Amino acid sequence: MQFNLHHRCLGHTGGVYDLIKISDKEFLSASGDRLVVAWNIDNPEQGNLIARASDSIYSICYLPNNNELLIGQAKGEIHVIDLSTNQEKKLLKVNDKGVFSISENRLKSKIYVLGGDGVLSVLNSNDYSMIAKKKISSMKLRSVLFDESTNNLFIGCGEGVVTVFDDDTMELLNSSQLSNQGFSINTMIDFSEEHILCGGRDAHLRWIQKNDLKIVDAVPAHNYAIYRISSSPNEKLFATASRDKTLKIWDAETKQIIQRIEQASDGHLNSVNTLLWIDDSTLVSAGDDRSINIWQLSY
Repeated sequence: MQFNLHHRCLGHTGGVYDLIKISDKEFLSASGDRLVVAWNIDNPEQGNLIARASDSIYSICYLPNNNELLIGQAKGEIHVIDLSTNQEKKLLKVNDKGVFSISENRLKSKIYVLGGDGVLSVLNSNDYSMIAKKKISSMKLRSVLFDESTNNLFIGCGEGVVTVFDDDTMELLNSSQLSNQGFSINTMIDFSEEHILCGGRDAHLRWIQKNDLKIVDAVPAHNYAIYRISSSPNEKLFATASRDKTLKIWDAETKQIIQRIEQASDGHLNSVNTLLWIDDSTLVSAGDDRSINIWQLSY
């Protein structure tokens, strides 16, 4: 089992910070060059410009029910783009600093916005009205995870803390220092019914229990900060992206590395910032070298 480079998509003139899937074959990339570009797996040579923002783009979120795209910028603004016309519908001023993450909770018609000012904003996905706004950290907020079974919202903070809130009342339920002070929790995924997998600035992967935030396993996974963890659709594999210029493919059951991809094996020249699974055998990575790499699984 090995992932091989299928195609390298070029055209961005700034680091690529986020990737999102919009169909079985299409995905969008967002960059510090202020552009959002659409790519097709079957025809990856040419990207199509979707939007040009007024500032560097840190995060994007696709709302399929609205057919709208949210673009989070470096100065705390969010552009709302109608993808049927590629025209801006709204400009939302949400945070005082960069919007590092935008994610939709489709079950509850909510959007979670994480800011560089340490503020969590919760918007209504139907009309973008503000449901709640809460200062959580004195540092950046990087990662959020909603657990449907408990109605809990997990937030990864710049101090290396994970906090847990009731999603309805925003009551603080729990908080735990997972890494050393100042070593941010950059990324989290739902790993199992009981566990969350976290990664951050200290380059460790940590499996924590949802009910009490206790660490059940930890692995020194990279040489520098982990920026993204992403699980394959069938949840048999997960991938990690790091500032150490590598991405790694892991077996979810054994927690062992299957493949390390670096510059010598067609990988990235600089920090790997983000990852996206198109399907179980197609993984997309992007980073500070301005390239978007499409990887195909072969046996």
